Amino acid sequence: MKKHIVIIAIFVTILLFPNIFLISSSKNIENKSFSNFDLLIIAPKQFIKYIQPLAIHKEKYGLKTKIVDIEDVYFEMFWKGRDDAEKVKYFIKKAIEEWGIKYVLLFGGRKNQLAHETWWIPVRYSNLDRKYDYLLERKFLTDLYFADIYDSYGNFSSWDSDNDGIFGEWPENKSAEDIPDLFPDIPVGRLPCRNIFDVRRVVKKIINYESKPIDDSWFKNMVVVAGDTYPEKTDYIDGEVYTQMGLDMMPDFNPIKLWLSDGSFKNWQDVVKAINKGCGFIWFSGHGNPSTWSTHPPYDNEHWVTGLSLRHMRFLINGKKLPVCISGSGCFNSMFNVSLLNSPWVYGLPITKCWAWALVNKANGGSIATIASTAFSYEKPDIDSFRGGIEWLDMHFFGEYGLNNTEILGETWSNTITSFLNEFSINWKDASPTGDALIVKNVEEWLLIGDPSLKIGGY
Repeated sequence: MKKHIVIIAIFVTILLFPNIFLISSSKNIENKSFSNFDLLIIAPKQFIKYIQPLAIHKEKYGLKTKIVDIEDVYFEMFWKGRDDAEKVKYFIKKAIEEWGIKYVLLFGGRKNQLAHETWWIPVRYSNLDRKYDYLLERKFLTDLYFADIYDSYGNFSSWDSDNDGIFGEWPENKSAEDIPDLFPDIPVGRLPCRNIFDVRRVVKKIINYESKPIDDSWFKNMVVVAGDTYPEKTDYIDGEVYTQMGLDMMPDFNPIKLWLSDGSFKNWQDVVKAINKGCGFIWFSGHGNPSTWSTHPPYDNEHWVTGLSLRHMRFLINGKKLPVCISGSGCFNSMFNVSLLNSPWVYGLPITKCWAWALVNKANGGSIATIASTAFSYEKPDIDSFRGGIEWLDMHFFGEYGLNNTEILGETWSNTITSFLNEFSINWKDASPTGDALIVKNVEEWLLIGDPSLKIGGY
């Protein structure tokens, strides 16, 4: 009798309060009633309202999109992950296995300009310790960590083989102590927004870019900007040779060469004019820091020519004619952890955002996405092999798009990395200062600032 009374009581309670036994779906990834999703967006709660139009837009074109509050990620993974970044990575793993996601967009960067190391969305630093000439760099930003979910045996790729809480560890003058898999299992991009104004701006740019087919009269232009990156290392004008090789991989595009050797590139004004006319892609092959890109004149190691810096970006008025920008050889161009109190390698006044993010975040122009390096990048001037050099990654991005017809931005990024790792084996015991550790560093720092699900050229 008592059993029947309890059953009736439960039944009445459910009728009167149907949600009492349900956990909020945002807190319950185990809920099998969910349909599969294509795009996972992880963002702070403060941004979600302003990201919703992007999710609606993606759904319109068949990409089922799930936005998850970063605090819900931490709640869901409270029992897994030694720090916030590892919790995010475990959540991505769970979302792949239970939702079937294909792309991950991390929507947030540094939380406060005046605070040190506070993040809307966490970051991972790789502790691969190699000098650039005499300059030290003990660790650097990498989002490849969030894309490399599994090792070659299908286990979780922790990037911490010795389980000491130090990730991607390859000490100076020693063999590697951590051996990450590195192969991206899912394309990951980041939009390092710091406030709702950043969010609204980049969401609007992505929606406008994808909403209709791009006009080929400008999209089919490919601009390359180059000079002599390392006059002291090569007997050829390396930046110009590399960019020509990249142009050859884009046979359907109109080449626009801004080269120092022929006078087509004299200063930053030439670059601004080319961008403002409209181009589908632009490749900078040279040097950089968090605030600028520049290179050397032919066979001249003493002088520099600036191609584009933060202060020049205010002259970019290319509107909706937004290129995908590549600048892997530009050291630190994607170092998005810079702030007023943390501005290394800029050799001047503090800056509020890095070069790559400033291009993507630019109102009424700039780029739709930028792939560049977060740290010192390394060229390998052996033109017959480019063994593990950053220019191989930059160049073959265009091969992946122009020859292999990979039109989704994140897949172009991840496929290029996969090809790079298949091309160049890594000796994890190499303790030399200029050896295989630099191959690993080049691929770990090659970061996508943009939407990995972006359809290049629009729908």
